[in-house]
Amino acid sequence: MKILLATMSVGVMLCFTAQTAACGGPRVLFEDQFSSADLAWGNYSDLRIENGSLTLLVNPGAGYPLHRQGTAFSGDYEICTSVVQKNTDPSVAWASLLFWGADYDNYYVFQVATNGYINVARRKGGVWQQNPVGWKKTSGLVNPGMQPNELRLVIKGSQVTGYVNQTKVLSFKGQAPKGASFAGVYGNAPDGLTASYDFDYFKVTEVD
Repeated sequence: MKILLATMSVGVMLCFTAQTAACGGPRVLFEDQFSSADLAWGNYSDLRIENGSLTLLVNPGAGYPLHRQGTAFSGDYEICTSVVQKNTDPSVAWASLLFWGADYDNYYVFQVATNGYINVARRKGGVWQQNPVGWKKTSGLVNPGMQPNELRLVIKGSQVTGYVNQTKVLSFKGQAPKGASFAGVYGNAPDGLTASYDFDYFKVTEVD
């Protein structure tokens, strides 16, 4: 399905000027540089972890969430990663940071496509809900093609703020799960085509 602009939900704010450093919190809660395989990321047959990258190959028409099992987070924290997207049509394939994951049927994703569109989507009870933040075009922030893009989320209570390449692109209030939850990554592929994504690191810190 092609990306369509959606009406923004009440309470969503968009800003494209604030600058920040990526995951600069005072204490690292978790970090993976993907120097070796880690089964906590799962045993998906099309997942590779080697040489400093987590590579996720997504089958045609599918989306694949990876929760980093064994490490759950609660309260206030930051999540960041750098990803290279390898797909032929960024309007139907994109990479994401996954957050507030209770299980594989309940989570949020901060999605970034290399045509410059960003959004936040929520999966609840195994069903995609109306997007908390609809697809929105950024200007000059997202690197196109197979250039790396740095994604960052700052979570403070129910408030979530998203950054692309050190620039703030969205802020919204969501429904945080009770207790600790998982974080991870997500990749989507269009019908009829595969897509792959190279994540260069994954880091969670306290909020700066």
